[in-house]
Amino acid sequence: MSSKVSGLLAEATAPILQEQLVGPALAREFPAAFPIMTAINEAHILMLAERGIVDRPTAAAMARAVIQVAEEGAASVPLDAAREDPYFNYEARIIDLAGPEVGGRTHIARSRNDLKATQDRLRARSAALRILDGLVALRRTLLARAELHAAVVMPGYTHLQPAQPITFGWYLLGIAHAIERDHRRIAECFARIDVNPLGTGAVAGTSFPVDRALTARLLGFAGVSGHAQDAVASRDFLVELVGAAAMLANTWGRMAQDFFVMSSYEFATLRFPDSVAGTSSMMPQKKNLVVLENLKARAATILGAQVAAFVGVKGTNFTNTVDGGGAAFRWVWEALEDTIRGLAIAEVVVAAAEPEPERMLALARANFSTATDLADGLVREAGLPFREAHHLVGAIVRTAVDRGLTADRIDAALIAEEAERMLGRRIELPADIVARIVDPAAVAEGRRGSGGPSRADMAAMQTALGARLVADAAEAAGWRARIDAADAERRRRFRDLAAAG
Repeated sequence: MSSKVSGLLAEATAPILQEQLVGPALAREFPAAFPIMTAINEAHILMLAERGIVDRPTAAAMARAVIQVAEEGAASVPLDAAREDPYFNYEARIIDLAGPEVGGRTHIARSRNDLKATQDRLRARSAALRILDGLVALRRTLLARAELHAAVVMPGYTHLQPAQPITFGWYLLGIAHAIERDHRRIAECFARIDVNPLGTGAVAGTSFPVDRALTARLLGFAGVSGHAQDAVASRDFLVELVGAAAMLANTWGRMAQDFFVMSSYEFATLRFPDSVAGTSSMMPQKKNLVVLENLKARAATILGAQVAAFVGVKGTNFTNTVDGGGAAFRWVWEALEDTIRGLAIAEVVVAAAEPEPERMLALARANFSTATDLADGLVREAGLPFREAHHLVGAIVRTAVDRGLTADRIDAALIAEEAERMLGRRIELPADIVARIVDPAAVAEGRRGSGGPSRADMAAMQTALGARLVADAAEAAGWRARIDAADAERRRRFRDLAAAG
């Protein structure tokens, strides 16, 4: 077949454009596009035969050519930049094998626009399912580790300053809640991806009697798109998917930032095995947690891909997005693969993170993270207004710091002394009550009914998160089973068609 693709154009694409624009894009995109174009060709040719748009002997000859190309693989297709894009190169190989009379009919009732829209949806759908698989695995690991470390008391932080006592298990449970929302964003996007645009043509449909429901079923789509122009013009599903991926990466990046601080020598509340660390080429004492730095960095690059995709679509007319938008989406596919890899890395990190219980408890006892509960205790036991109690505890903490006392050494005598100085009257609290409200473990366990770190609250959250995880995993498995069944049916019918000729 000639490398020219149109009788209208009197000149081939300029050599500099072939070299600098088309060629690099073709080499980059063809391997990923090849198996997807094969699947679309299978569904389309079966539909053409079923509807009588081409006769069965011709359809069988088409099928044999497609099967041969698929078996030979992407590397068997000579890539010619003068043919503009992956599809024309694929089609040229079909025509070489089946002849122009047969091979030239494969493109009846479709355009590159609906073909590329279908290709993008199939590729995005596959990526979304793989992301969901990774999310299910990470959520399971988070729940398991949260349960394991439910009683490991540590300081909670705001502004990276000691705030209130929590547990490491409860911290992980907070990440599990956020990751669950990330899962739902991907799952909700999946439903918008999972519609068939094949058969909508270049922009306004086709006059051939196509059966779009049939191609939808053969490709495992849940339904068909409604408006032809919208079907070929829109890539919002892809911008949305990479946007949800950026949100997800932001979640794991913030967790990685916390782990990065906690595992530092100065904090020393979390440790990791050597298997997830690197070292220095010069400094022999270094144990660098580069895996955490990698997770943080991925959050930035995935966000960059979303911005590129969004801006690329923004400057494209609402007709098609094959070329203008396609260039911007180049980074999306890499970002989605990075999301899948990042989830696997995040799961390893969560599974490997080991808290240092003694160090965590010592910090929680020493760093005044129980101060809020001391104020609450003065409200309950002494009847003070909270703001007055807040000021009094601030003074108590200041005096304790000046005297070199840690939080767990605040006693009833110090409270009475500071109350008399600030309020003009002594407040006498029983020693056992004071001991309880400055004990980080008791404080953490006392936070019930408000989503706090008590075992009761954690158990309820674990149960709810676990039930939703089971449902979400079943939902994704159902989608995959439907797609796998469609793929198997399509391939069987296609080979039957090829053999019938």
